[in-house]
Amino acid sequence: MMQFKSIGYCNIPLKELRKILSLESLYSNAADLKRRVIDAACTEINEKSPYTVKYELIKKGNKFHSLELKFKKKNAEKEQLRCPDTIDMFEEQKNNFLKLSDAQVDSFGNQLSELSELSYLAREGESYKDLALRLKTMLRDPDQQPQLLPYLKKLGFKP
Repeated sequence: MMQFKSIGYCNIPLKELRKILSLESLYSNAADLKRRVIDAACTEINEKSPYTVKYELIKKGNKFHSLELKFKKKNAEKEQLRCPDTIDMFEEQKNNFLKLSDAQVDSFGNQLSELSELSYLAREGESYKDLALRLKTMLRDPDQQPQLLPYLKKLGFKP
């Protein structure tokens, strides 16, 4: 199936499928093959993989001749359901500016002011409180916020 993931479709003759799966002497009846092998595999793929798969058994005359698989990525389905204008607080915006709530700015501003890695931003004689106020301003500024993102992540913020 993964050989054809760019196409999202493959057709396999049942003889070839039985040979690949070493089932030449087992499940000679197509109904048994369908129930015990194909249905089980498709159910497991749909539950445990990032793909959804549907299949159809193709007849030639009175007998089933081949298996037709159609599949696609599950994420593609989810992306279609989401409104493109919805802002997700955990995703970085296109310009790398994160919209933080006032509570987040307040909390992270205070925590950032206590990080030793950011002591270079402190002005001479400036208190932690004053530094925190400047950092909060930086968190709201689209031009200055990106330099603080690595430190936000260190504090546990997950963009």
